Amino acid sequence: MSEVKFIKASSMIPAAEELLEAGKGVRITVTGMSMYPFLRENKDSVELVKVSYKEVSKGDILLVLKDREHYVLHRLFFKRKKHFYLNGDAQQWFEGPIYPDQLIAKVSKVYREDRCIDCSDKGWRALSFLWRLIFPLRYVAIKSYRKFQRMANHRIRSTLS
Repeated sequence: MSEVKFIKASSMIPAAEELLEAGKGVRITVTGMSMYPFLRENKDSVELVKVSYKEVSKGDILLVLKDREHYVLHRLFFKRKKHFYLNGDAQQWFEGPIYPDQLIAKVSKVYREDRCIDCSDKGWRALSFLWRLIFPLRYVAIKSYRKFQRMANHRIRSTLS
C-alpha cells in the first residue's frame, strides 16, 4: 500500500482552482475540527465545485481564501449584497466580512466511509438549517453528542470483552 502524504492547502488549492475553473469537480480530505459534527477530520472528504456569489445561499459550505495563504471550509451563515459571513459548525463566532472575490468553491457532496451525501439533499439541508438555528446551543449539543458517543463505545467494548 502506498504511503499517504499530506500537503498544506496553500500549496494544493491553487492547482485545484485551475480544475474548478475548467468546470471539473475537485475532491479533498477534510482537515481540522471546525466543521464537526457535519464534517469529520481525516475521515470525510468533500467534492468542490465552482460557483458564483449569486449562486450561494445560507447553509452552503464554502471554500474561501481568508487571507493570502489561509483557506477555510465553513458554512455560509448570512449573506449581504457585497459580502458574507461564515461560521464553522463547531465554532461560536462568525468570520467576515468575506467578499465575493475570496470565494473559491462550494461543497456539492460529502463522502463518508462508503456513502456519498449530496449537499442539495432535503435531509442534509434540513439538518444544516436546524444546526444554524441552534447556534447559541451548539457547544452543549456537541458536548452531549461526544458524551453519548463515549458511552456507546464503552458499552460496545464491555459487551465484546
